Amino acid sequence: MSMKKIRALIIALVVLAALSITAYLAVDKIKTNEENQELLETQSLNLFAFDSDAIDQVQIQNSDGSFTIQTTDTSWAVTDTDYPYEFELNAYYINSICSYMSDLTALKKLNVSAEELPNYGFSDPVSVTCSDTSGTAHTIYIGNPAATEEYYYAMLPDDPIVYEIDFTEGDVLHGGMAYLKSPYLINCYDVNISEVKLEHDSEPVFDLLREENTWEMLAPLPGADVHAANINSFLTSVTRLQIESFVTMVENGSDLVEYHLDDPAYTFRIKTNTGETTTIDFAAFDTSDKSVYLVIEESGQIATMSVNSIGFLQTQPAELLSDKVFSPNFEAVSRLDVQVDDLQFSMTIDHDAKSYLLNDLDLSEQDKSISQLFQSLFKTVSNISYDTLDLENSEPDSETAPTVLFTYTMLDGSVQEISLIPIDDTYYRAYINDEYSHKIVRRRSLSGSTGVLTYYEKMTDALAELNLQLDAGSVSDMTE
Repeated sequence: MSMKKIRALIIALVVLAALSITAYLAVDKIKTNEENQELLETQSLNLFAFDSDAIDQVQIQNSDGSFTIQTTDTSWAVTDTDYPYEFELNAYYINSICSYMSDLTALKKLNVSAEELPNYGFSDPVSVTCSDTSGTAHTIYIGNPAATEEYYYAMLPDDPIVYEIDFTEGDVLHGGMAYLKSPYLINCYDVNISEVKLEHDSEPVFDLLREENTWEMLAPLPGADVHAANINSFLTSVTRLQIESFVTMVENGSDLVEYHLDDPAYTFRIKTNTGETTTIDFAAFDTSDKSVYLVIEESGQIATMSVNSIGFLQTQPAELLSDKVFSPNFEAVSRLDVQVDDLQFSMTIDHDAKSYLLNDLDLSEQDKSISQLFQSLFKTVSNISYDTLDLENSEPDSETAPTVLFTYTMLDGSVQEISLIPIDDTYYRAYINDEYSHKIVRRRSLSGSTGVLTYYEKMTDALAELNLQLDAGSVSDMTE
């Protein structure tokens, strides 16, 4: 190839390379412009970017009214509103508003004419404004949800664009009283409750009072031995129950009639240690119902709860009481005299000397297992449980003498006597110091595998192996 041709080829290649570079740069510029445009478009969908923890005021305007909500030392509180009814604020909901708005990003932008805005819900939209500690305010207007419930329509102040935002986020921001009101049936901590009362058909089921952290039963058995742990567990579960839906506010008596609350089946009342009272009336219901209507007397709020959540209304007094007839500690007793039918024996205890007498037989020098059996025998009496509560009889008429007596002599010298009067061959009525306890004891509490008769026989068998004999009556029939 001649030098002239070679030179021409080189020139052609250089020109081609220059054209390729020019074309590449042109394409790259176009692509960069497109990417920049896409970035700007994406950024334009970022509606807010602020620190949710810096928000100290939230203002809401919706169909129910206007609400100004501000931070307090511990939570949020409504400081100004034209809503005519009292309600407990759902502070968690206000935190959700701040969190959702702080980094809210739209899904899409729509160009909507001013004439069409009412079709999107912007003739009277919900307005939400979050203001931070520096006074900077962030406002959004929430319109209608899409018919497919995939998104909500939203707008910003001084911005003609209509944005589509995620349905869940939009639903929270759109809110309403169902969100603003606390969902909890009882709006206090269980430790702050000082009195709890349940009525069924206007009759008290139970009435409990706490003073100086000690529970006392006022009804139906005043002074009965309560089970504090059961009461506290009951209140803990009640304070966690949530309302299913808010229905309406009571305007007049006909509202109560409409929801069958004019003559409620149940009334549940709690009082806190600061004197605040919450009274909740429940309409009648049965197991086929899914929900039950209720009204909170103090606020006039009518609501519903799932029937699955109202089992606490079926709570019986026995569930809140000790299941024992009389249960003193071993360390508080100096003597126990036992009579069961024709069996009689006494247990004398010197706690300081760790001396135990069964009748007149000193067990102190015996094997440790005998001392343990002695304490177990004591517990079979102090742990006797009752079968049911008899709330129908205030004082049954009976000429029958007790066939079982347990007489405790306490360390302070006082005497406590438990007597069991037979109803039939299976059941006894229990009396404490001659007062009817309303506790019904079953025979097997005495004769069963953990009963006093069984353990007395174990004791006599153990002593017989040691060639020791008790001067006592024979064990009565141990069958029911």
